[in-house]
Amino acid sequence: MLMQRLQTLVLACLLTTFSLMALADETLDQAAELIKQKNFKPAYELLEPLESERAGEVDYDYLLGVAAIESGQVSRGVFALERVLAQQPNNMNARAMIAKGYFRGGEAENARAEFQNILSQNPDADLAQLIERNMLSVDKATGQTTTFAAYIDGGWGFDSNINSATSNSTVSAFIPGLGLIDLTLNDASREQSSKYLSLSAGASFRAPLSKNLSLFGSAQGSARSNWNESDFDPSYVDFSLGLTYKKFIDTYTVALQRNNFNVDSDRFRESHGVALQWQRQIDDQNQLTVYANTADLNYPDTKVRDAQRTLGGVGWGHAFTGDKAPVVFVTGYYGKEDVDDSTFDFLSHDIYGARVAVQSVLHYKLVAYANASYELREHDERDPAFLKTRNDDQFDFAIGLRYLPMPGWTIRPQLSYLDNDSNIGLFDFDRTVLSVNFRKDFNW
Repeated sequence: MLMQRLQTLVLACLLTTFSLMALADETLDQAAELIKQKNFKPAYELLEPLESERAGEVDYDYLLGVAAIESGQVSRGVFALERVLAQQPNNMNARAMIAKGYFRGGEAENARAEFQNILSQNPDADLAQLIERNMLSVDKATGQTTTFAAYIDGGWGFDSNINSATSNSTVSAFIPGLGLIDLTLNDASREQSSKYLSLSAGASFRAPLSKNLSLFGSAQGSARSNWNESDFDPSYVDFSLGLTYKKFIDTYTVALQRNNFNVDSDRFRESHGVALQWQRQIDDQNQLTVYANTADLNYPDTKVRDAQRTLGGVGWGHAFTGDKAPVVFVTGYYGKEDVDDSTFDFLSHDIYGARVAVQSVLHYKLVAYANASYELREHDERDPAFLKTRNDDQFDFAIGLRYLPMPGWTIRPQLSYLDNDSNIGLFDFDRTVLSVNFRKDFNW
């Protein structure tokens, strides 16, 4: 929302500038046309080689600053616009653009100061109102004012395996006195497919407690109705409450979390725990994340599965340069799940995992994304029912699109696939889900 408002402000300034600017030559004319068409990267590539000989020319520096900031070269753009303001301190167009550059570079206070400078120059009423809205958006984005958000999401889909069950008709199991024998599985223990409808909603808030410290909380829930078999209808509710402390390029978060997961309206699992995270914004393009969480898992109908789950990981995000360049995030993690009753230690297991996600802007209203992950689960002891120590290799991936037909609305078609390769046949399965979701976001 903030970037949309900044874009509106900057384009308004650009149209004024281009209508009045007496361009010195064909190169600047071509760059100006590219910028008006939102082709920022080609404009930057056209102007950048000339910087050593043309730096200091107001028209050149202004166009270079706009093209650089919009194509991801924030520092170069800010330097160019600073040269403009050194010669023309009252240039509102340059100040509007440099404010955007400051904000994109993580300098929210400088961005706000530039907006204040524009207001001090007594702009017309429409521009003043737009700038004030941008200043409020900066305050919200930086946690300096209380914000609220909510969403509602509905969808339709097809799930090839709603109960995450094996496709095998028989499995080998150990029966005392008989040894290993093949048992025939009933329909409920084998994979079942179904079309489904889903509905989810949530709300959240963030309130500043001081300049660097803020309180946040959220609640969300989701329910799914399978057309063919309601016995496996899943639903859940999540709650979280926490604190975020931000200091320079580092953000620290601690949160209390609660989750209730139901199947066919019956409580299947309850969990509550604590999550910790440290995030460092290394530069405009790189971000490091370290996280850890622990949770108590309670199964009301199968108490032998009650456990303590602890997990920690490291992630790295990288945004490539360019207005449509992809963003990549890679993470690796390790965890341990220990059952409360040591008699059933064959259910305890170690968890090793890795995940990669990428997204790319295809159009200002359309984003493509894909993610893939691998998880290895190694159990501690031999399962007495199968006379094996269970090991699972799980691979999954998803591809999809996010289309924004209008502000606040998102349409998301997605295809996902999961394959759980287990050395015990009962837990060996795969699953394909095709879905389309429609989401409405509210922010105030």
